[in-house]
Amino acid sequence: MQAFRVSLIIAALLLGATACGAPYDPPVQGDHSSEQYKSDLAKCRTTSRESVRLKNADSLQSWIISPFTGPPAVRAAIRTCMAGKGYPLAKTEG
Repeated sequence: MQAFRVSLIIAALLLGATACGAPYDPPVQGDHSSEQYKSDLAKCRTTSRESVRLKNADSLQSWIISPFTGPPAVRAAIRTCMAGKGYPLAKTEG
């Protein structure tokens, strides 16, 4: 049983390491090439990633599933942060 737990943790860590891809750029309105936007986005990425990391560290269960739940939570936190800085979400077709 101990070996199963260890292999589960290792698998979760490996999945977490491979989940990192290109930096997330939220679908918000605004000039994505302006220095102000880039600065705001960098701050939102940092604070969002850290807040989700701390939340996932609350318990062993949330930490183990964090490779699956973390990335969507970070993207949602970035969108919320950018909206709070005055960048409205872009309308999507559909």
